[in-house]
Amino acid sequence: MIHAYAVQSPGGQLEPFEYDPGALKAEEVEIDVEYCGICHSDLSMIKNDWGISQYPLVPGHEVVGTVAAVGDRVTTLQVGQRVGLGWTSRSCMHCE
Repeated sequence: MIHAYAVQSPGGQLEPFEYDPGALKAEEVEIDVEYCGICHSDLSMIKNDWGISQYPLVPGHEVVGTVAAVGDRVTTLQVGQRVGLGWTSRSCMHCE
């Protein structure tokens, strides 16, 4: 279960939120987030400035934490390793 903060509607307040992301796929990594940056893009998404936001919305796309789990085909990261992830997730250039 993922524990996060989300807004439920445009311009809403951040509130505790839980969701199940489903099973970890072969080329995915689960990160226990310790720190998360919120930037102007996140604020625009919260307010639906660009007309593309979907709610509930969990803002924050720059994180630091530790690897909690790795998919079967992940070879370059290990559980417990400290990692950072920017907005370019799914673009490690080693897998799809």
